[in-house]
Amino acid sequence: MQHKNCLEYRWLNYEKYETFERRFFFDMKEERENSVLRKLKKASYKVVKTVQKYCKLRDTAPSEKNYTKDEYSRTMDSTSETTNQDSSNKVSHSSDNKDNGKKNRYYWNLLKDSMREELKNKGILSMLYFPCLFVYLELCFHLLVFKKIDSNIIYPMFMGIAMGFILTAATSIWKEKINRILTIVLTVITSIWFSVQLVYGHIFRTFLSLYSVGENGGDVLEFWREALNGILAKLPGIFILLLPIPVLIILIKRVSFQEKRHPLFAGVQILSGIGCYLTFLLFLLLPGKMPHTPYDLYHIDFNQDLGIEKIGLVTATCFDIRNVVFGAPDFKMGGDVLASVDLPKVTITLSPTKAPTSNKDVKSASTGNSPTPSPLPTPTPIDTSPNVVNIDFTKLAEGENDVSIKNLHQYFSTVTPTNKNEYTGMFEGYNLIFLTAEGFSPWAVDPVVTPTLYKLTHSGFVFENFYTPIWWTSTSDGEFVACTGLIPNGTNSFTKSAKGDMPLCLGWQFKELGYSTRAYHDHSYKYYNRNLSHPNMGYDYKGANGGGLEVKPTWPESDLEMMQVTLPEYIKDEKFHTYYMTVSGHMEYNFLGNSMSAKNRSYVEGLPYSDDCKAYIACNKELDLALEYLINSLDKAGVLDKTVIVMSADHYPYGLTMDEINELAGHKVDENFELYKNNLILWNSKIKEPIVVDKFCSSLDIMPTINNLFGIPYDSRLFMGQDILSDAPALVMMSNQSFITDHIRYNSKTGEVVKLDDEELPENYVKAYVNIVRNKFNVSGSMIKNNYYHSILKYLNLETYDKK
Repeated sequence: MQHKNCLEYRWLNYEKYETFERRFFFDMKEERENSVLRKLKKASYKVVKTVQKYCKLRDTAPSEKNYTKDEYSRTMDSTSETTNQDSSNKVSHSSDNKDNGKKNRYYWNLLKDSMREELKNKGILSMLYFPCLFVYLELCFHLLVFKKIDSNIIYPMFMGIAMGFILTAATSIWKEKINRILTIVLTVITSIWFSVQLVYGHIFRTFLSLYSVGENGGDVLEFWREALNGILAKLPGIFILLLPIPVLIILIKRVSFQEKRHPLFAGVQILSGIGCYLTFLLFLLLPGKMPHTPYDLYHIDFNQDLGIEKIGLVTATCFDIRNVVFGAPDFKMGGDVLASVDLPKVTITLSPTKAPTSNKDVKSASTGNSPTPSPLPTPTPIDTSPNVVNIDFTKLAEGENDVSIKNLHQYFSTVTPTNKNEYTGMFEGYNLIFLTAEGFSPWAVDPVVTPTLYKLTHSGFVFENFYTPIWWTSTSDGEFVACTGLIPNGTNSFTKSAKGDMPLCLGWQFKELGYSTRAYHDHSYKYYNRNLSHPNMGYDYKGANGGGLEVKPTWPESDLEMMQVTLPEYIKDEKFHTYYMTVSGHMEYNFLGNSMSAKNRSYVEGLPYSDDCKAYIACNKELDLALEYLINSLDKAGVLDKTVIVMSADHYPYGLTMDEINELAGHKVDENFELYKNNLILWNSKIKEPIVVDKFCSSLDIMPTINNLFGIPYDSRLFMGQDILSDAPALVMMSNQSFITDHIRYNSKTGEVVKLDDEELPENYVKAYVNIVRNKFNVSGSMIKNNYYHSILKYLNLETYDKK
């Protein structure tokens, strides 16, 4: 009886060996069916126990017998014949190299048979379901949104397969009912998320972020019409992306969700996912590590719109979740992310010009008929000193303990400021009315239908190459850029900035000079949290729908009515600065759902355009009427000559299709750059002849330009834009980090560089500007995230702000 439980003795007794094997397989199967992994925390323990059992079997396996598949099945079916036989002798069992080889083969056969049983229970369909789901969704999404499949599709596919295997493991370790529910829920969520991005991208020409959902989710109902129209427009695509849901319902009875999976099954899925992820990382190296390549987007500087196109929505969503949960990573000074970059010098060769023989514009200062002209007066020297305030960023960096703030100090210590110029202080002491116009574009300007817009865009300062890039939160981010001179930090930057200090905004700057500062918006006063952001910019803010601005509740509301209601509040002030965010130009552009288009339909009846194009011009007619009323009221009050009107758009009219935009433009519009070309109005009635500016510029440049024109002391290093009228090199930046300089146009999607002139460029010109643009994006984001202005408040000398 002393050998009753001795395994070695049983192996030597052949008859008893068969009984033992049957008992062993019975125990293993029963354990698989009745235990394991009821909770995720026990998974590792069960895996260890299973491996120990296999190792024990390998060490005690017979060397002379290998089982066929049929014999293995017979042993699995004869579990009722349990062993009761006793062993009376214990015999030592030794094995040589040949026996060890047979044991190892037997061990791996057992692993194979175990996985075969798992696949039989689980099914190959359920094993590959999630990987196939993500591959299908990424392929369809790229075709529906980007209208093409190129070599970059390998990245979304491999990441999708990797994520699919991980989700397969996650839906295999619970009870049958829970596994089934998880599979259905994850399928529904994933398909809906892809569909939402399809519709959102169609409406706003950018993609949705999870942070934006959290911040603006409650505002969606206000624009249910636009959402409904977007859904209807993309209904076939939505059907394609939601197709996995009914397919799963049909196949669900064929997919077993058996409870108590063997740990080996989940382990194989996880290992498969890791393998696909490693393959994804290896493929990232293929195009190299240059800026805006898949490698660069994944490892160094992720950009949402570019990232979704090049490495997929699954990857972008992972970054999005990380940023929501842990916050976006901050930059570091130096290295590839942020480094001091000197502007490359371009040697310009001037063409010889003929010397003038006469000057007809210079009138004689002599009296009578004297043929000898009086000498011209000596011109007053122009101050071209740098536009800076007394901030020693190097010294601040040396004494700063916060790493993020220290990095920003170090960066600003390397930035070259812009210089004062002949236009510095040109409007010092003037009033300022600043507007951000909803959906405004050059296609709304017509000398007959919108004569006021035509006059304002063709007189005063005329900017021939002004751009309004679209950002990630459409209107709010477009407004943010114009009002702050900063690049948005992801989405909802106005909301983020409302929690920090914004002392350089025009509200505080003009309030410091003794101006009254007010802001108005003729739609919901809480939309995009303007009730928080606009007072934080130094304005006394009023908005519609309960925010103190009483206008008729139409959709959209009337800009003309807003002017009529608000002008009496400030027009008699000694000095005033007023900011308007308009709404009459808002989509949808039709005569049924847009009250402003319907109201002004008679103005556009004779235009040679389709109805939607006419509706777009008609709703902008309301803006034209509002500006006409504004100018006439200022004139009657005797303050028109002392008032400057500045207006830019928040974004191009993405409510129009590209075909409709091409119709209005009269040609096919380039979607990478030309689509964002717009008008900047900078007008004063005393400017009799247009001042034409052909320099490339954008809405980022509005703030520093206004500061310079009004003679406001400011530090030009603290803005991401620059004074347009300065001698600084031009730079226009798009949201995907494409850019335009004086000499080139760079497309970050393709890496294409188009020269705009014949000047010979330095070898490092393109690379330098790629880094300059990247630096500005990183710096601006960090300024917002870390409330940078708070660290330099005492150097800005704003007594009014300090008392707020």
